[in-house]
Amino acid sequence: LSVAIGAAQTKKLDGDKQLVYVLMGDGELQEGQVWEAAMYAAHHKVDNLIAAIDFNGQQIDGPTEKVMSLGNLKAKWEAFGWDVMEMNGNDMNDVIRGLELAKAKTNKSKPVMILMQTDMGYGVDFMMGTHKWHGTAPNDEQLAAALAQLEETLGDY
Repeated sequence: LSVAIGAAQTKKLDGDKQLVYVLMGDGELQEGQVWEAAMYAAHHKVDNLIAAIDFNGQQIDGPTEKVMSLGNLKAKWEAFGWDVMEMNGNDMNDVIRGLELAKAKTNKSKPVMILMQTDMGYGVDFMMGTHKWHGTAPNDEQLAAALAQLEETLGDY
């Protein structure tokens, strides 16, 4: 988040109208520098920034609720001064609509945060809902099975 904020501020100083996007995982929100950056972005009105959190409730060492609960993320980001949206991150049509809406919310004195509710491993039956595949590569057989399932569930995406 900190690097994205720096890039966004640089674009503003250079008169560049392009937006800056950053994607974070929910486990990453247990790091203090994220919250320091969140305060900074709101205070300095970094409003050419769209951040998104892949909120799947899993991290490499277990469910986020067991490792360190994040509480109400919408309320937290709003309290930090961000314009917060929520969407179904597993629905590509919802993601596309949400990104368009997020772009429309920029340049209004607030950074934009998108909380994307997702299921880890979505679309692959043996990977869904478990942190065990976070950082683990499938073997050749598992990869073939996963790709076959993804073709069925994601279609043209």
